[in-house]
Amino acid sequence: MKTEIKNVVAPMVITILILLVLEVLATALLPVFGLKNFILPFNILVILFFGFRFQTAYLALFILMIQYFHSFFTVEGWEPGTIAGILVCILISYLRDLIHFSSAAATMIVTQIFQTFWFCVISGLIYIRMGDVSFVISKFWRFIPESIILSFLSPILFIVLEKVWSMSTGGLLGDEA
Repeated sequence: MKTEIKNVVAPMVITILILLVLEVLATALLPVFGLKNFILPFNILVILFFGFRFQTAYLALFILMIQYFHSFFTVEGWEPGTIAGILVCILISYLRDLIHFSSAAATMIVTQIFQTFWFCVISGLIYIRMGDVSFVISKFWRFIPESIILSFLSPILFIVLEKVWSMSTGGLLGDEA
């Protein structure tokens, strides 16, 4: 099926707006509750949704756009997240036939597994850049509660994003999972 740009632009704009709202809420509300070191990276959930939902050549561009807008809220930058997102989506494409979202619990478990893979890729990139494992270890202790919270939120966000991306007629990209 031929992809039309009009079928991608509106859902992507809405997805980016949802991401921006979630990022603003996370960066504004968590410090209010005394959680200055914790960041909920909703970009990971959006990219995991794309990986689970689409098999398209545009997936790398989707990941790049999400990471670009996420980089407004972090010092991490868009590069490591884009690399990690593409690697995670490649892994998802290989395991696509084994992944089934039969319940919210299954969604949470699968999301947790891929977040852990994401963390390993990002940690490897940080270690290569810095040559010091101490930052990776401190990041690991923050990753555990952040990833668990994101796993609990994943079924809700996936339902919202599914509604956003199913707005277009005739199958958005012609290759739904």
